Amino acid sequence: MFVSKIKLSIPALGLALALAIPSVFAGDAIPYQWSDVARIVAVGDIHGDYDNYRAVLLEAGVIDKRGKWVAGKTHLVQVGDVPDRGPDTLKIIKHLQQLEKQADKKGGKVHVLIGNHEFMNATGDLRYVHPGEYEAFKTKRSKAYLDGYYQQVVSVLESRRAQMPEGEAEPPIIDAVFKETWYRDHPPGYVEHRIAWQSQGEINQWVAQHNSVIRINDVLFMHGGLGPSMLSRSLAEINDSIRQEVAGAYDSTASLGDASEGPLWYRGLARNPETEEQPHLDALLASYDVEVVVLGHTPDLGVITPRFGGKVIIIDTGISAHYGAHRASLLIEGESRKALHGEHYTPLPTDEDSMLVYFEGLLAAQPKNAKLAAHIETLRSTDVSEQP
Repeated sequence: MFVSKIKLSIPALGLALALAIPSVFAGDAIPYQWSDVARIVAVGDIHGDYDNYRAVLLEAGVIDKRGKWVAGKTHLVQVGDVPDRGPDTLKIIKHLQQLEKQADKKGGKVHVLIGNHEFMNATGDLRYVHPGEYEAFKTKRSKAYLDGYYQQVVSVLESRRAQMPEGEAEPPIIDAVFKETWYRDHPPGYVEHRIAWQSQGEINQWVAQHNSVIRINDVLFMHGGLGPSMLSRSLAEINDSIRQEVAGAYDSTASLGDASEGPLWYRGLARNPETEEQPHLDALLASYDVEVVVLGHTPDLGVITPRFGGKVIIIDTGISAHYGAHRASLLIEGESRKALHGEHYTPLPTDEDSMLVYFEGLLAAQPKNAKLAAHIETLRSTDVSEQP
């Protein structure tokens, strides 16, 4: 408990952090809505898998085989959760940064939304960091940085022990076992990773220039969802609050980024029974003047999953190898909405009657998808039970 609360001290470690990105609070407000966009491609959670990330963008016609932007004026939306569970987060971020610049030059746009895993990395919750993510930051000086950080930890713990008030739990004993465990939990690259993600770090500043919720045409995109308690907030308020928390104004006792009904965590639209959730969805659509909500965060079926007659579209299919490498993307052109699985586009259902047909078609192409098969059985039994 004591060690996890200690913040990195950059000067004490002798680290020079190059802040090439201007402060997120300087200059003009960050846009969060766009209209008259002819073509939108939306991609779900990546979770550190560069190969499948690249493959999805290639299959969707967003990049060429060299990884260059070839989608013209298309708007690409990635709904968050680039980091954790896979080793390639830094590589993916660098490529996304390149695509942002390339798309702008062609009249397109890349929107990388803030997900709960970006927020967790920025605020120090490292439960799901893959060892390869630390390895990607490893340099010749990594051992020296770790040794310096370890000495800070020891100094703080010893100081607390000397000044410990009566009744407070004792800090851990600094011995050979403690040291071995500490170095095992803090591999080479750890310090550089934390500096990049913490407030004023280069990745932190890049993340904090993005939104958690955006509106393109009549579609609302976000990572998790918005619960009933959120609907009194404007999109500007939601985005500003999340950005400020990412950038360092984080208070665990009053955090929108941690809120169960906030845009990074809410799963009611993805998992609650539709009859139960429908009134809230109606209120959400009306509050933000949209027709459709697109979400990530919940990779239950391994396919692009429409709910509520197509008013909610879940695009977290589990693209990363950690979740089965289920590559897919969503294409929106005007009123047309299609799911791309592999090389095959499938129009999304726009009513409950065509929902079963859509999922049966996907199962024919993915006969080993047990979760999808179970979902179809549920839909079939519901159809039978609702017949007069």
